[in-house]
Amino acid sequence: MRALDNPLTMAVLALLREGPRHPYEMQHLLRERNVGAVVKLRGGSLYDAIDRLARASLIEPVGRSRSGARPERTVYTVTPLGEEKLTAIVGKHVGAVAEEFPAFTAGLAHILHLEKEAALHLLHERRRSLTALAEETDAVLLDARQAGVPRLPLLETEYTQLLRHTEIAWLHQVTTAIEEGDLPWTAPPSPQQEA
Repeated sequence: MRALDNPLTMAVLALLREGPRHPYEMQHLLRERNVGAVVKLRGGSLYDAIDRLARASLIEPVGRSRSGARPERTVYTVTPLGEEKLTAIVGKHVGAVAEEFPAFTAGLAHILHLEKEAALHLLHERRRSLTALAEETDAVLLDARQAGVPRLPLLETEYTQLLRHTEIAWLHQVTTAIEEGDLPWTAPPSPQQEA
């Protein structure tokens, strides 16, 4: 059951704890709530997760529904075991500090293997992209607050924004330090340079 300790499982169980739903409705709600910003959703991953959760008795079918000329859809609900699992996963993800391996951090570990100008260009480009994304998300948060959306469902977006703004400030500080010579660029020699 450890293989089910993941963000997608958490999202599906949380949706079904709100009430019975069919997979298409779950997919729609995940998109509408922008869950894809915090949970990796690909092609049939939702349907695969639903299948695994049903086999593990964490969710169960409670009926079928039909809308217009569309095919019948199986409606699922969370089981008591699924509610326990949801509580355990949320607790694990909120309370535990997990060692993560972001690709950006891995790239920084080897940035000296880039030419200084190439590295600066990429860091500036990352900052521009993050700034655009942060501005977009700030507008969404402002709209949500003005619409009276409670703060609690927006916590993950607030947290993600805080990290973005911190990274933007850090990128500005680092690129400025490189450009002004306060952070000397000393790339290790390549075997070709030594020969």
